[in-house]
Amino acid sequence: MKVYLTNKETTEQVLQLGENKGHYSFTKTMLLGLMGGVYIALSALGNLIANFTIGGGAGKFVGASVFPTGLMLVVLVGGSLFTGDCLGLLAFTKGKVEKATYVKNLCAVWVGNLIGSVFIAYVTYIGGSYASVDFANFVVGVAEHKVHLGFVEAIASGFLCNVLVAIAVWFALASKDLSGKILAIWFPIMLFILGGFQHVVANMYYLSIGKILMTSAYTFGGMGLHFLAVTIGNFLSGAIFLPLIYKKLYMND
Repeated sequence: MKVYLTNKETTEQVLQLGENKGHYSFTKTMLLGLMGGVYIALSALGNLIANFTIGGGAGKFVGASVFPTGLMLVVLVGGSLFTGDCLGLLAFTKGKVEKATYVKNLCAVWVGNLIGSVFIAYVTYIGGSYASVDFANFVVGVAEHKVHLGFVEAIASGFLCNVLVAIAVWFALASKDLSGKILAIWFPIMLFILGGFQHVVANMYYLSIGKILMTSAYTFGGMGLHFLAVTIGNFLSGAIFLPLIYKKLYMND
């Protein structure tokens, strides 16, 4: 029995997923977005802990190995991410979803992701995850580095990130079994972390906890500008670059 789909079949699955999500209620979309934010924030915390406790290249490697757990939970248990839902533009271009519906759902998922990420930032803070002063300072340093990226740099880094994140979702749809989906998610996400690229949902957590730990580290305006730039970059690759190229390759026969 074949345990994977062909490229054309996978592209059709991406189209079907976008169409299905277009029919979700606003509440369901928001709740899925919230859970996506929760899972990615917890994985981002794991990444921070690995980098801090192990340090150096080994810490970065272990952190990159842990972080994919977030997307595994989103795909296999249930959740939505702005980065993955960008792929829904394929359904719009094929007339399966109206533009207003696509935009509304993307906005709902983005807001849900933010709520889930901020929620985990606060709960982990209250729970004592940053009791170590050295670890807290490390976390603030990571957040400061991100928020001080140049606008164009953040867009470019966000673009590269979602080439890998969106393709991980695409790749997972190609597999028919659980182990195949896990491996399909693991390696592209690991690569994005090793590359240091910017993921808007993960950064919702990083910047939120950095602000909680040190309110003077940066302004809310700086956070908003960073989110805007990374959102643009994530959208350009996840909604336009990947879907339109693969639509041309596999759906215009």
